[in-house]
Amino acid sequence: MKNTIKNIALTAALTFAGATAGAQSLTGYFMDNIPNVNIYNPAFNPHCKVYVSIYDVYAGVGNSGFAIKDMFQHTKEDKYIIDLNQIYNKLKKNNYQFADFNVQLFNFGFRIGEGYAHAGVSLRGYESFAYPKELMKFKDGTYFDKESSIDLKGFDIKANAYYQYSFGYSWEFSDKINFGAAIKRLQGIANARTKKFDLQLTTQDDMYDISLKSDVEMQFACGADIEFAYDEKGMIDSAYATNMDFDNMSKKDKKAMMKTKNGGWAVDLGMTYKFDNRLSFAGSITDLGAIKWKKYGKTLEQSGTFDFTGVDIAKYFNDIDSLGTVMKDSIAAFATPKDNGKAYTDWLHTKIYLSAEYEINKYIDLGMMFRGMWYSKHFHPSLTTSVNFRLGKATQISISQSFVNRRANVWGFGYSQQMGPIQLYFIVDQFSPAFWAMNGSKMAENWVKKTNMATFQTGMSIIIGRQKYYEKALFE
Repeated sequence: MKNTIKNIALTAALTFAGATAGAQSLTGYFMDNIPNVNIYNPAFNPHCKVYVSIYDVYAGVGNSGFAIKDMFQHTKEDKYIIDLNQIYNKLKKNNYQFADFNVQLFNFGFRIGEGYAHAGVSLRGYESFAYPKELMKFKDGTYFDKESSIDLKGFDIKANAYYQYSFGYSWEFSDKINFGAAIKRLQGIANARTKKFDLQLTTQDDMYDISLKSDVEMQFACGADIEFAYDEKGMIDSAYATNMDFDNMSKKDKKAMMKTKNGGWAVDLGMTYKFDNRLSFAGSITDLGAIKWKKYGKTLEQSGTFDFTGVDIAKYFNDIDSLGTVMKDSIAAFATPKDNGKAYTDWLHTKIYLSAEYEINKYIDLGMMFRGMWYSKHFHPSLTTSVNFRLGKATQISISQSFVNRRANVWGFGYSQQMGPIQLYFIVDQFSPAFWAMNGSKMAENWVKKTNMATFQTGMSIIIGRQKYYEKALFE
């Protein structure tokens, strides 16, 4: 029973404390027999004449600040309790939490002349949350023995969901060089972000006096036309959608809420260079673009100073409603949020890839890939090494190790299998949870506790006209 409870606790912790690869798995980069490998670099050519993707699903979650083992303290009673002090000690000045998904609704490609054309439709989304180490000071409450200040300037939230319509082409410029490009039409579904977040809390050394200064600007948009109702003091009292009446909405109206008129564009650019028969290099930049949120876009602004010196609880002991009124009036004096319907532009999380691949023979190759992402106003690098095997005419296995989110314990595994024209594959970055579930050993458990990232990707495609390069394999 104790082990069952422990396993449930660790599994739940993994759900909230993983780390992500950013809409494409790290291990999948070197799985070149998967046709939609061109999502990493539009210059990558699938090794077949035609492919049609039936489905492709990706999901990842993560946190850069701490791993699972940093969250819990093991007591003498064989129980696990959340250890806020240990979490605080593991945090850096700036920390990040991330989650994303990508559902490929339709994708196909075909060889044409000296190049390869591809097109697809995807539903994509992500959220990122940046938080400073200062935020965790609230674990000790808001009273300190001497004057203290908590600066939350590094706080940042961003969430985005949109449809993507992509059209790409790779051109075999020569025997050594390939160029590729993809243009993407973006159709926004919903967006939220903090454009500015300056918040500082200062506590005095006498009693419980608190001074809060803020200068905050948040923007959001979706298919609903959100309006605010204000009270007599100018405070936002409630929010409602003027265009939402689900009981009387037609299917057309509901569909319009998912496909808003907030549009944008993005591009992918890439190239490959074959140095000799064994060594090759590649570089690309993806998701370089933005969505303009002009339909139902809102901006909330708040700035001011709130000085709280406490209230006489005894005075309101028998009149809680009056105490609530006093507290509300104190907050109302702090600042009055303002909203406007101005359009705004939000950029995607752009990524760059640089890689080298060395072919030991026709069956085994080694790869190294650097990836950098921009989000939450910072650049986030990762480094992946990979060994890739072809164990049969239509089988590929990839094993990788990545340094990401300040840790080098991210092991990935990818497997693809073709049966006739049908190809199936699955990829995981950080397979320690699966290994732990099958193994149950102390080593596997310790491995899981060090986890701070997890991604999963799976798909199915129809492959036609596979090239002879894949007719040879390690095992016939």
